[in-house]
Amino acid sequence: MRRTLHFLAILTAAAFVLLSCSAKLANQKGLTASDLFSRGQQKLAKKKYDSAIEHFQVLLERFPTSPLAPRAQLALADAYMENKDNVEAEVGYDDFLRLYPASDNVPYALSRKGELLFRQAGKPGRDQTKTVEAIRTYQLLLDKNPSSPYAAVAARRIAELRNRLAENEVAVVSHYLTRKKYESAEARARRAVADYPDTTSLPTLMSLLANALDRQGKKEEAAEVRKSLREKFPGTGDKKR
Repeated sequence: MRRTLHFLAILTAAAFVLLSCSAKLANQKGLTASDLFSRGQQKLAKKKYDSAIEHFQVLLERFPTSPLAPRAQLALADAYMENKDNVEAEVGYDDFLRLYPASDNVPYALSRKGELLFRQAGKPGRDQTKTVEAIRTYQLLLDKNPSSPYAAVAARRIAELRNRLAENEVAVVSHYLTRKKYESAEARARRAVADYPDTTSLPTLMSLLANALDRQGKKEEAAEVRKSLREKFPGTGDKKR
């Protein structure tokens, strides 16, 4: 019991110190936008993310029209991302892109947002919302700034994420076949074959489509799919499921 009370006392004291520091910074007079930005960058470099966030937030609240505001907004999003606060980081990047669409740092912001979403992309068989959002973000980067230094990474990430979506379709179609939902398996496989012709999962998807057709007695259609599979990928065996 004593240990518990002692631990709670430490937590309370720590929280009080943090609140006091926060209030102290917000109430400090004479701090310029340059002071806040410089200190925020120093805290960010030292991985003191909470303090960095605080400095950038005070700057934006106190000097919203400062020439340093765009950089502070972007640095704020970076600090949230490094602090693994994904929701706030995404909001931070979105705010930057909304408020400063003509900034030279737009490609960087898009690349960082894309990386943030990429880290959250679901594994095959899981929710793929973040995967799709990441692809959209990277594609926007390529559309707006095809020659930016971030374009090559964006293109590579898109390919990786499309492969992940295709693998997810393999998992879904396989599940339908296991549950004997052959019409659903066929429909899903047909759409996936059309949507992901440039992925490494295409042979598997075509094989699954042939199997779904076979299970429904559509032998001629299944044979056509297998013929196409052999022509496109010689030596590829049909995967029965």
